[in-house]
Amino acid sequence: MRTIMIPASMLLLAACGGTPTPAETPKDEAPKEEPTAEPKDEAKPAGDPTDAASFDALDADAKHAFLMKKGEEVYTSSTLACQTCHGADGKGTPPAFPPLVGQKDMMGDCVNHAAIVIYGLQGEIVVDGQTYNGVMTPQGDMLDDLQIAAVATYERNTWGNAFGDCTPADVAKARAENPLK
Repeated sequence: MRTIMIPASMLLLAACGGTPTPAETPKDEAPKEEPTAEPKDEAKPAGDPTDAASFDALDADAKHAFLMKKGEEVYTSSTLACQTCHGADGKGTPPAFPPLVGQKDMMGDCVNHAAIVIYGLQGEIVVDGQTYNGVMTPQGDMLDDLQIAAVATYERNTWGNAFGDCTPADVAKARAENPLK
């Protein structure tokens, strides 16, 4: 007997929508175009980095503004489960997914925080006296270092958090060292 295991996150993502199949689209109605992450007619602002090198060329204020904007895009993306599990308000979904609000100790420094995003977490953890036992899917293969730095910065500086910015260099160090081992 063969058992097929499908991660819950895959089922969740599959259940979250998509385009109708041809059988679901009325014949007299054209299929609707799915919105993209960045509208086609909207030009990228000057100085909007596309990689770590162009990010490094920005001044500190521009880096922070970019990381917050890009981080919100990643966090709220329908292709990832950040907001689905941790909530739009960052308060989590007990008893599976912990809050991000006020969790500097849990997040740790930027390298540790990046490692959590890259490698995910599994098993029981206690946050603010509440036990959580969900599975955070590793995101390291789906996101580049700039995207991970951005979402970590967003989580560290939203919902009343003020824990500082993360950089692509922090993420690269987390990939190389994996402090969660």
